[in-house]
Amino acid sequence: MEKVSESVHHLPEIVGGPTILLGETVTIVDTGIPGSDDAIIAAIEALGRSSDDVRDIVITHADGDHVGSLAALVARTGATVWAGTHEADVIEGRAAGRGGDVQRSASVDRRFGAGETLPLHGGIESVDTRGHTAGHVSLFLPGERALIAGDALNNRNGLSGSAPEHTADASDARAAVNTLAALLPESIVFGHGPSIIGGAAHELEELNRSLG
Repeated sequence: MEKVSESVHHLPEIVGGPTILLGETVTIVDTGIPGSDDAIIAAIEALGRSSDDVRDIVITHADGDHVGSLAALVARTGATVWAGTHEADVIEGRAAGRGGDVQRSASVDRRFGAGETLPLHGGIESVDTRGHTAGHVSLFLPGERALIAGDALNNRNGLSGSAPEHTADASDARAAVNTLAALLPESIVFGHGPSIIGGAAHELEELNRSLG
């Protein structure tokens, strides 16, 4: 488990890289592959909290490695599920995912549009980073200047944008990197790869320039 700040903890060892946000309540961002719920709850307990503290789960996008344990975590915590409008349709089996499959993963309680500030963790800014999927959002925590990039960026083998082989629209994915660079985040957590803790804005600006 990576400590990004006192209130932001990331789990890069779980495929899909869930993030735990600590406050008066606990918020989970993304849920990893199926069967990750035990490890996520164990991490929350290691931070001195419990499943009873988990009130909200926010999803960046509907790929199976980000919503795989969503239903199990909701069953264990009773949390409210938040997702962007398009990805919520994919999660609920109302629309096809990037690969064309229609499959219901769970129910979504609160839908939001990209650009909205969610009334969670002191205000979480949702950022339109479509490209990896049609409705992908990233999340920015202005207090910590921490970016939860989802899969709009990855850090498997160095910082890069959405993996081409897993991208719905390459032009949109390129634009997403530019959008995120403009936020000047201090730290970034990823769905895949270790976090960049401190100095992330410079690395992200370098990536953005390198893409032309």
